Amino acid sequence: MKLGTLFKVGAFVGVIAIAKHYGGALGFDQDAALRYFHQWSDRLGIWAIPLYVAVHTLTLSLCLPYAVFFEAGAAMLFGFIPAVLCVFSAKIMGASLSFWIG
Repeated sequence: MKLGTLFKVGAFVGVIAIAKHYGGALGFDQDAALRYFHQWSDRLGIWAIPLYVAVHTLTLSLCLPYAVFFEAGAAMLFGFIPAVLCVFSAKIMGASLSFWIG
């Protein structure tokens, strides 16, 4: 590994460790964030799932590293069965969009 890559990995691990240790002190409350996303989903109503699928499709097709968090968040927002359908359709459309981009 190059020294620059090793430095980036070390910095990333350090930031994660600090955020985990001081998360409550820095003002990040996981329960409050989850409540916020539930309110956001309720306000969007029927458009929450199509918007989720569209955003998740873009993150998958652009190979963004935080696309994995969308998959975990879908079950918390929509429930298990709707989340499975959302993630499956987003993966199919993301693969198609990646192929089209390539």
